[in-house]
Parts: sequence; structure tokens; C-alpha cells
Amino acid sequence: MDVNIRPLQTHLLTRTFGQYKKPDGEFAMMTYYHEFLTETGGLNKQFDLYSMWQYVLANGPRIDVSEGVKSNSKAVAIRQEGNRFFKDQSWSNATEKYNESICWAETGSEEVGIGFANRSAVCYEEKNYELCLLNIMLARKHDCPDRLSAKLAAREQNCKQQIADGNSKGTVPSPMFPINVEVNPKIPFMANGLRMAELPTYGRAMIAERSFEPGDVILHEKSLLTVGDARYLHLNCNLCAEWKPYNLIPCPDCVWVMYCSEECRQQDLRTVHRFECGITAKLKHLNSWMVDMGPKLFFYGLTLFGDNVDKMKQFCDSNKRTGSNPMDVDYSGGTDPLEVFKNLQRVKYTKVKDAFDKRLMFLASVFYTVYMQSPLVRSLITTHQHKRFMLHCFNDYMQLAMQANLFCWDLITGPLFPIASIINHSCDPNVVTAARLSYIKLIVLKPIAKGEQIFISYGPVWYQNKDDRKQEQTMSLFRFQCGCVACNPIRLKRWLRSQSELDEQGKRESSTINLLLNNDAVPLATKTNLLQQFVKRNAYTHPNEAFCSGLQVYTEVLYHALMEEWDTNNRAWAMAELEANERKRR
Repeated sequence: MDVNIRPLQTHLLTRTFGQYKKPDGEFAMMTYYHEFLTETGGLNKQFDLYSMWQYVLANGPRIDVSEGVKSNSKAVAIRQEGNRFFKDQSWSNATEKYNESICWAETGSEEVGIGFANRSAVCYEEKNYELCLLNIMLARKHDCPDRLSAKLAAREQNCKQQIADGNSKGTVPSPMFPINVEVNPKIPFMANGLRMAELPTYGRAMIAERSFEPGDVILHEKSLLTVGDARYLHLNCNLCAEWKPYNLIPCPDCVWVMYCSEECRQQDLRTVHRFECGITAKLKHLNSWMVDMGPKLFFYGLTLFGDNVDKMKQFCDSNKRTGSNPMDVDYSGGTDPLEVFKNLQRVKYTKVKDAFDKRLMFLASVFYTVYMQSPLVRSLITTHQHKRFMLHCFNDYMQLAMQANLFCWDLITGPLFPIASIINHSCDPNVVTAARLSYIKLIVLKPIAKGEQIFISYGPVWYQNKDDRKQEQTMSLFRFQCGCVACNPIRLKRWLRSQSELDEQGKRESSTINLLLNNDAVPLATKTNLLQQFVKRNAYTHPNEAFCSGLQVYTEVLYHALMEEWDTNNRAWAMAELEANERKRR
């Protein structure tokens, strides 16, 4: 199967407007860490967490970053930059600037409404009519001036006509990926026939207790928390970190966060953002990807314990990583966040003792100094015991988050999935998913037999990366030595010798699929189904090169289909919001 497909990792890293923003330099936090190493004589200087904390308290770094105050004049200036991008038809840059303008606009001023009105114009040009209507609604809700009323009304009418004429991108996904097998009665978002096991080589692992076929959807789990890259703060939701630039609404009190819905805004304010609003610029400056999860998880937990530091400390002290199974939590009556958090608190992980551990101690100490600038944090963290407890949790949860993350190579979002976190990596995975969503869907890629371990690839698969140094590269990227069949030269040679050739029917199917894949008129659902049947019927030839090429294409098509499902559901959500608003008006 000779199809030119972009490597999966590159495909995922170009999710944001088709381009991945490369950093101009290192994260600011890493600069501070390197300065610390220079000042203290490098890695040979011994620190434990508490001596590190005392050093940072005494010597810094001092994070001197202005938080900024909402300003209509600044909002106007930024919006004018967006207008210049709009004139040049640079829709993505215009949207980012309009969102930044909305953030800076003073709450209750017409500048907020004008920002939404301008964003509706981008949506219209992008033929995203449902989201255009959503932004027109937001513009009117936020005091858009009367002088723009006629223009908005005309745009609204044009959108409705385009939708009526069948020019919408659609609000019903095809294909859709609901769980399509029997579900676990205790965990209704997971297939029945999955269990956790402790394995000598892997630690925690997910094991199939029944067979599964290609196309089976075996998990649909929402993230507990997600961290996002600060460079995308005007494109991604601050809570779920999903890329929804046309949905975003601002925090009314600070200029550094936006949300894809009022639900996300309220949830973040209730759990974490109330501790961060007022110090957000400093935290965005320190943005360090997945380790940011450490402080967030602490304050999330503190919220669940009713802001009672002593009560949370008592529980954590008596449940120090004794081991847990996330499948023990009962979700049949809905999600109990406190029970999920308590289970997570007991997760046993291997603490790495090396230079990386020292770096995390430094990061935890610096985050401590910033969070203690929050009046709410200072009002709760009052005793020396409280302070040491918060510091310990920062460091502990950083370690946990780094080891639980499934998308190690993706610096844009870092979600935490309590159940999916037990899934291990293989360069020859048997399930596939998509990154940068607030949920994870696991779709079976190739047949899974009873007793097999469920594997996901944390990055490129072996048939996309046949470099002799692949194992070394995997160690560098993921901080563990991959032991899959593709990473063991002796096992790999024996495995490759065992492959079978496609039979005549398989070759005909391969040719047919090639023709259909390059035909844009063929529905995505048809392509997905054809590839699924090809993989199911020819799995016996694995690791045959033609079959692996089919797997690669199937992976790409599934990813595309998952993104289409997500995008279409977002348009459907926008229409539901409009209908709810119309009912309120009546």
C-alpha cells in the first residue's frame, strides 16, 4: 500500500491552525534552573526538597512579571492589529488578536462586544456558520454598540441562509465513535473485559479479558485536569485546553485566561483559578508543561476537601502511595471527584533519583514562592506544617503527572486520565487515540486477543521510525527504555521472519483502498470502514510491510475521523447554545 502519509507525530503537532509554534528559547523556568546550577556549582551540590525550598526562599529567583489590568485602550490597539491581519486574510492571526483584545477589554464595556463581533466576521469567512452565529449572540450579550447592529443582523441572516442551503460543515458526525461494545457496569465509559494488572516489567498495565476487533471503542474517559501551553492562551481553553479559538470567553477579572464555555469557566473558578487569578501572568511566565500539573492538582484536591488543609493533609499522610487501582472507583452513579482524587493519591509510582528529580524540587520551590503571593492561598496555608505540606504535594504531584502522561512528546497540552494512565507504551500499539482533547477515546487498531496487554504509542510507531538508534531516542524522549518487540534487535529479526504475505484478496483490497483514499468524494466513514475490514482480515500477516502500511493509513484516517467528530460536535454545541439563548429570550 503505497500512500504518502505524514508521520503521525508531525500531524498531531500541527493541530493548532496547521502550525506548531516552536519556542523562541527555553522555558523561562529552565533558564532560572540553569542559573541556579551555575550559582550552586552544578549537579554535584546535594539538596533535598526542604533545603532546596530554603535556598529558593532566600536567593530567588524573584518572578517580577506584571499581571496587567484590563484596559480598553490596549484592547482597541490589539484589535486594530487583528483588523490588519483580517484585511490580509490571515484568519488565524486575526482570531488570536481578537481574542487577546477581548481579554484586555474592561468587563462590561462595549469593547468586549466589538471583539466578539469581529471574531464572527472571521468565522463567516471561514464558512464556520454555526460559530459565527454564536459570536453574534456573544457580541449582543456584551453590549456591542448600536452602530454595528445592522452589520451583525445582515451577517446573521447570511449565516442562516447558508445553513438552510446546505453549505454548513455539518452538526452530525460521520463516522461517530461511541463505545460500541458491552460496557463495564461500574465504569460506563469503559468496555467490559478490561482489568488492571501489576506486571514486573511494566508496573501497572491494562489487560484484555476478552478479545476485541479493529474499530471497537473501548474507552471514552474525560480528563481529571489538563495543563496547556501558555503560548496558546488566546487559542485554547484554560480548563480543558482544547483548541477552540472561536468559542473563547474571558475571565472577567484577569487578562491571561480564556474558556471555551461558561461551564468550563465556572468549573475552573470553583476549583483552581480562584487560587491563580491575580498571579496568572507569573504562572504563565513559568509555564513548564506537565509539571504545572503539580500545583493545579494540589489546589484541585484542596477544593474537594472543602479548603480544609488539615483534613487533606491527614488523608494524604495516611495514604502515602500505597498502591491503587483506578478501576476500583465506582462511576455507575456518576463521577465523585473526591473518590477519584483519593484513588489517585494512593497511586504507587517509581520516584526517579537523578538530575531530573533535582530539577523538580527546584520547580516546586519556585512555584511555592509564586502561589504564596495569592491572598487566598496565604489565608489557607498559614502554618509551617501547611507550607511544607503544600511544597511536598507540589513535588509529589509533579512526579505523578510526568509518569501518568500519555502524550509525552506533545508540549501543547498535558491531560491527566486516571484510568487511561495505566496504559503502557509500545512502538507496535494495538489501540489508537487523538491528542489535545479534553477526553480520550481508545479505538482498537488491530485484533486484540484475550490476555493481551493494551498498548498505545506515546509517539511514532516502529514502522514509521526504523532508525537503528530508535531505542536510544525513545529513552531520551520518554525517560524509559522501551522493551517492545520492535526495540529488541534479536526479537525484531525473529518477528520479521515470521511474517506472512498478503493473499490475492488482500492485494486487491489494498489497491481498492489506495484508489478510494485519494478520492475526496468518498465519505470518511466509508474509508474508515474499508480500512477496518482490511486490517481485520489481514492481521495474520503482521508485521508484513504492506499490512503495516495499511495500519499506518488506518491510524491517520482514524485520527482524522476523531478530529472531524470533535469539530462537528463543537458546531452542534454552538447551535444548542443558540437555541437555549432563544428559549430564555422568550
